[in-house]
Order: sequence, then C-alpha cells, then structure tokens
Amino acid sequence: MKPTIIKNNFFENPEEVIKYSKQITWKKPSNQDNWPGYRSDNLFKINQKLHDDIVEKIVKLYFNGYKVSIESTTIQFHKITYEDWLSHNKKDTRIHKDFTDLAGIIYLNQDTNNFYTGTTIYDENKNPSIQVSNSFNTLACYDGNVYHGATSLDKNERLTIVIFLNKIKEIKTWL
Repeated sequence: MKPTIIKNNFFENPEEVIKYSKQITWKKPSNQDNWPGYRSDNLFKINQKLHDDIVEKIVKLYFNGYKVSIESTTIQFHKITYEDWLSHNKKDTRIHKDFTDLAGIIYLNQDTNNFYTGTTIYDENKNPSIQVSNSFNTLACYDGNVYHGATSLDKNERLTIVIFLNKIKEIKTWL
C-alpha cells in the first residue's frame, strides 16, 4: 500500500493554473460516472505540459529519483458546487475506492484552508483515519485502493485537479 503524502505549495504559479481552468470546456458526468459536478478532458489531451509536470512531481515524491513506467493516467480539472452534490443521484459513492495505484487531488480555491471541505481517507471499515484540509495549492495523494471521499462541501464552488495513476512500475537500472 502506498502512503498518503501531503505537499503544500504544489505549483510554483497556481494562479496560472487557475487562469487556464477558466479557458477549458467542462463536461457533466455520464450515467456511468460516479462523480457530481463538472470535469475537463484528461490534461494529457488538452495540456500535456501541465499533465507531465504533475506526474513528474508526484513521481519524485513517491519514488525519489527512480525511473518508473505508468501505463495510464487520468488528470482532470474538477469543479463542484453544493447544489451539484445535493442533486447527485449516486450519493452512495461519496466514500469510494478508485482502484488505481495512486489517486490524488490538488486544491485550487484561493484563500481557502478549510478542514471540513477537504478529503477524508478511511480504513476498510469506512472509519475516518486521515482528514486533509482543502488548503490552496496543496496536493493530497494516496493509494487509490483505499476508501476516501470529500469530507463535505460548503456554499463555495470547489475547484480541484483530480489525479489517477495506474499500473506504476519501478524500472530497475543496473550500473
């Protein structure tokens, strides 16, 4: 199991990332999706530089310079309002597993550091074990096979980047 890592000040210039998020096309969830709100296309398709920057920083945090291969990545902007949450018809998915090697979230609400609107990591019995604050420009990254979910929402729109990295393998190099 991968550890949970919290990284403050994730982006050097988070305001540029927020500015970019205002230019993208937002999509509603399909009937098969288990998330409320709106998401962008995968950053790999629409902004590969930003995608690669995020992946590189996470790999450095977890693998300390080792080379890795990652079979698939999904990294998307996600915005949600309290009304989106209330009208979401799959509320039983609030506490869920993503079934990926690593999952994560980068909080992008400026002037926010709210313990109650962050993310909670749960044990196998769905008891809270870690609670992360919705703190501006902070990454929370964790094993995608553990239960987790938004702690709660308030009346403010929540802007994040969600991250799913799957089938990560360390590449051993011999001298």
